[in-house]
Amino acid sequence: MSSVEVPALLRRAWAALQQGQPVPARADCEAALQLAPESFDAWRLYAIVLQAQGDGGGGRGALERAWALRPGDAGTALDLGTLLLQAGDGAAALPMLATAMRALPQEPRAAFRYGTAAYVGGDFRAAASGFEAAARLDPQWTQAWNNLAAAHGRLQDYPAAIAAARNALRLEPGAASAHQALAALLSNLFDRTALEEGLRCAQRALQLQPGFAEAHRNAAIVLRKLGEPARAEAHARQALQLAPRDVDTVDTLGEQLLLNGDTTAAVATYAQALAAGVSSPVLQRQHGIALLQDGQPESASQALLKVLQEQPDDQRAIAHLGVAMAAQGRAEAAGQWLGLHRHVHAIELLPPEAYIDHTAFHAALAADIRRHSQQRWEPAGLAARNAYLSGDLLADRTTAITGFEQRLRSAIDAFLQRCRAQAATAGADADVFLRNVPNQYRLHVWATQAAERGYIDTHIHEDSWLSGAYYVELPPAIRADDAGHAGWIEFGRPFASLPQWPEAELRQVCPRAGTLLLFPSYMFHRTLPYTGSGERISISFDLAAV
Repeated sequence: MSSVEVPALLRRAWAALQQGQPVPARADCEAALQLAPESFDAWRLYAIVLQAQGDGGGGRGALERAWALRPGDAGTALDLGTLLLQAGDGAAALPMLATAMRALPQEPRAAFRYGTAAYVGGDFRAAASGFEAAARLDPQWTQAWNNLAAAHGRLQDYPAAIAAARNALRLEPGAASAHQALAALLSNLFDRTALEEGLRCAQRALQLQPGFAEAHRNAAIVLRKLGEPARAEAHARQALQLAPRDVDTVDTLGEQLLLNGDTTAAVATYAQALAAGVSSPVLQRQHGIALLQDGQPESASQALLKVLQEQPDDQRAIAHLGVAMAAQGRAEAAGQWLGLHRHVHAIELLPPEAYIDHTAFHAALAADIRRHSQQRWEPAGLAARNAYLSGDLLADRTTAITGFEQRLRSAIDAFLQRCRAQAATAGADADVFLRNVPNQYRLHVWATQAAERGYIDTHIHEDSWLSGAYYVELPPAIRADDAGHAGWIEFGRPFASLPQWPEAELRQVCPRAGTLLLFPSYMFHRTLPYTGSGERISISFDLAAV
């Protein structure tokens, strides 16, 4: 044979493969490679034949040889990236599939697989771009819409996630999973209309699939926010009966029992799951919180300390361990450990360059907040009482809002730099707040607008590391010389269901317009109501590690 016969061999191999005969096809490919070991076409076809025979490793090796001979080839990039992804090597697959997606802009498979590799690697923004391209190229591809909804959900971009889930549901209206996926996303919202729709979606999923544990669980979450605790508990119990080893399901029932005041049953729910081997730091932490609410602070401390050994940045564990310490008569030590008087920082922000002074800036910013596109009255399930809350403040890109964002980010970056320097000086584990300083972060920013008797109830920010509040407009009733602290922000007071701190150990701070307060997200805090004219308009944020 001569090299001129290589194309004939490859044509014969392809014909055999098309007829379902991979053995002669393989023999012809190997003969062709003997004659032309640098033939890109031979290696590409050989990879296909090997995959047809179930030899994934050999197919991967053949594709790698083809790639080396013709780097940048779109088809090879797609096939090799797909093999790597199927083998669980998403990190190696991602650049290959990125090449395929760029080189094959009309190929939905390339975009979809790129999105899958990015999702597996935790880059949900890149994943969303891949799935969005796949869904745009093939609008009838239900899984592309499903995965796009999941990626946006992980980014907490719920409007985009819900829109994608609606498209998936439109394509498969009889699929219980599609109704459930939309219910799960809607359960993250706080307005009654969305929550009621979420409940209907969960109920429809259960009509289509009565034993759907996830649908029961999401019905429980939605009913909790809608203020129906008995129905929420009933659904949570059914979910646990159907999925007794699912961590989220165990926690949904445990939390509902705590909210319903049945602390003994909550302790038992967590303890039984842990004893059965359904172990996770989340369940261990929740068990500790249940013990604390059940009047067992010593046992709670032991459980929470164990959690923090595994998850040192668990904000709920930190907050509740402080309460457990105080419940054992060590409130002063608890306040010192939490940094109650050490880690609340007041920073003055300069007005953005577009404004002559704070007065002009705050007037524009307050007006933007009052007419914000996501402004909602007392959203269900949140801490606002008799107050408006915006969703994502940064969704409205006005001059005042973008100017505030720039000033906020500059202040945060400077603060993080100081924290890193302090942590390096004090030692990584010397301070429960400084030991968790993030290297990269994401921000969620929202605004609160409250009038007379409006306030924010006790809460923490469990999914972030640093939280803060900036004061835009304050009523005359909020005064630095007010012994009653009307309208002030208070730190340290835990939920009413927990053991309470001595009043002398709490900290109250009088807000000032133009001042940014920064504090650890684990710190219990609330705003106190006031009476009189005027509004209290503030901007809050959460900073979470990426």
